[in-house]
Amino acid sequence: MHAARVRASLGSGLVAEFTQVEQHIPQETVEAARVLAEQKLIEVVVAMGGGSAMGVGKGVVLVGGRSLIAVPTTYSGSEMTPVFGTTNRAEGRKSVRRDPTALPKVVIYDPEVTLDLPPQLTAATAINALAHCVEACYAHDVNPLVLPVALDGIRRIVRSLPLCIANGRDVEAREDLLVGAYLAGFSIANATMALHHGVCHVLGGRTGVAHGVLNTIMLPHVMRFNADAVPDAMTAIANAMGPGRDQSAPEAVAALVASLPVPQRLRDAGVPEAVLDSVAAEAASNSTVQANPKPVSEAGVRELLRAAW
Repeated sequence: MHAARVRASLGSGLVAEFTQVEQHIPQETVEAARVLAEQKLIEVVVAMGGGSAMGVGKGVVLVGGRSLIAVPTTYSGSEMTPVFGTTNRAEGRKSVRRDPTALPKVVIYDPEVTLDLPPQLTAATAINALAHCVEACYAHDVNPLVLPVALDGIRRIVRSLPLCIANGRDVEAREDLLVGAYLAGFSIANATMALHHGVCHVLGGRTGVAHGVLNTIMLPHVMRFNADAVPDAMTAIANAMGPGRDQSAPEAVAALVASLPVPQRLRDAGVPEAVLDSVAAEAASNSTVQANPKPVSEAGVRELLRAAW
């Protein structure tokens, strides 16, 4: 229905559609979309969907001088970042890059396109956005102007997500959650990602488990690991989640995750125990993981993964 509205609004300007979008964006998917864009002499790409759809759109506009219009239908916040990843499926390896060329020229937020989003997908993509805010709060190079934006994103996500789970047709809550996702995307676009996203990217490339699900499972564990290194940021996060909470930030996030209809452990999401050691080895050498505010070794990543498994 929503895609039909986009088709109708584009009218004769619509010259081709690409629908073969997959999670973690296989390299061959981006290449196929680029070939189609070249064949059809595409000048503007309209990406409608979740983070994977945004990623394919970004991959297409990186070459050829094209422009991107984004219509997000989930809460990943990818539409506000110059970041996108592609996966080499033969190697089970996901590569992530930043390029300002990938940023959409226009983003259209419409809460009505999210009303039918299932509770699990709502929860997983919203916690992905929450993770953007959290990592921005303690990124080593974060612009001081970003911190209040990230904290406002946390406030909105934490207050609106339970409402959206309870009643997916709550337009006001959906709109508030979209604003939170927007703030989250802006925040991480202006900060360096760290241990949390680095580990989730490696896990996703190896296992194919949805990025939002991995974010949901790993975020409390990573926050516990980092808590003693960034106490001021953790206090600010806890306060943003709700003044007067008798919980630390990691435990408040863990309690939120426990209330959601999502897998609670890596094993529940289908991550086999056999991959944990190799994921730890790859993640420990990852530049994103190395940017973590608290140094982490391969043994530390392994311990983190086993706690989450």
